[in-house]
Amino acid sequence: MLLEDLIITDTSKENVFELQENYPCCSRDMVITAGNSRVVPWHWHEELEILYVREGEIDYWTAGNCIRLRKSDGIFINTNVMHQVIFPQEMEDARSQVFMFRPEFLAEEGSLLHKKYICPVLYDHKFQAAVLRRESEMQRKVLEDMLEMDRIQDKKAFGYEMAFRNKIAEMWIDFIHMLGVEPETAKLRTSEKEERLKEMLAFIHKEYRNEISLSDIADAAKVSKREALRCFQEEIHISPGAYLKDYRLQMACTMLRNTSETITTVSQNCGFHSASYFGKVFRSQMGCTPYEFKNKTGTGNREGISEKN
Repeated sequence: MLLEDLIITDTSKENVFELQENYPCCSRDMVITAGNSRVVPWHWHEELEILYVREGEIDYWTAGNCIRLRKSDGIFINTNVMHQVIFPQEMEDARSQVFMFRPEFLAEEGSLLHKKYICPVLYDHKFQAAVLRRESEMQRKVLEDMLEMDRIQDKKAFGYEMAFRNKIAEMWIDFIHMLGVEPETAKLRTSEKEERLKEMLAFIHKEYRNEISLSDIADAAKVSKREALRCFQEEIHISPGAYLKDYRLQMACTMLRNTSETITTVSQNCGFHSASYFGKVFRSQMGCTPYEFKNKTGTGNREGISEKN
C-alpha cells in the first residue's frame, strides 16, 4: 500500500477502509519508494495502531513530539490521537507493517475485560503514544509479538483469525505490563487545545481549495488568531499557513496520481492560484516537478499495492 491510498476525511479522521464490521482489525504493508508521496498529514482515527519499521526510517509526530523510528523499531498510537508520519527524504525506500484494530476487537465494551485491561490505556492522557525499541527486553517482547502476528496473517492457515486475535490479546498483556498500567485506573483523556485543533484542521481540509486566511482558520474554532497560532505551535509545531500549504501539496499528489487533470487544473483545484508557485513549492518538497511526479505515478503506472485483511 502507498500513502496516497489512505483516505482522510474533511474532519481529519482517517477512514480505515479495510476494516470489516464483523472483524474490526487489519494489517497494512506500507511501501515508500522514490518519487511517491512521503507524508501522511495530521489525522486521527478511532482504531488503535501499532507500527513496525521493516526498512528505512520514519519520523512519527504526535502532539508535542517527533520520534525518529529506525529499522526494527515500533510505536503504539492510542485511539483518537492526532499524529503525522513523514518518511525522510534522505531515505530512498522505506517499509513498515501497520496493525489497526478497534478496542472491541480485544474485549466487548462494558465487559469486565474492557474495563479492567483496555480502558486504563484508552482514557489516560499519558498513554497517547509509546515507542518500542529492541534494546529494552520488555519492548522487544512486544515487537516479537507483532512479528508473530504478521506471520499468522501471512500464512492464513485454518483458524488464523482466532489465532491472530489471541496473539493480539497476548501482545496487549505484554504491552500494558510494559507500560506499568494498573488495572481499573482509567482517567479521562481530554485536551481542549486538541479539540480546537481538530476543528481548525477540519476547516482546512474542507476549504483548502479556496483562499483561506488566519482569521478564517481561527473562526472555525471560535478562538482569536493568537490562540490559533499558539494551538498549532504547541500541538503540532507548525504554523496554520505552513500546514495549509503541506495539505494542499498532499491533495495535489493524490490528484496527480489518480486523475487525468492537467497540472494547471490540479494547481487551481488545490488552492495554488499560481502554477509557477505551485511548481516551485512542489519541487522543493517532493524533489521533482509535478510533471515528473505525474508521469511516474499517475493512473496506469501504479505498482505493487500490497494489502492484508
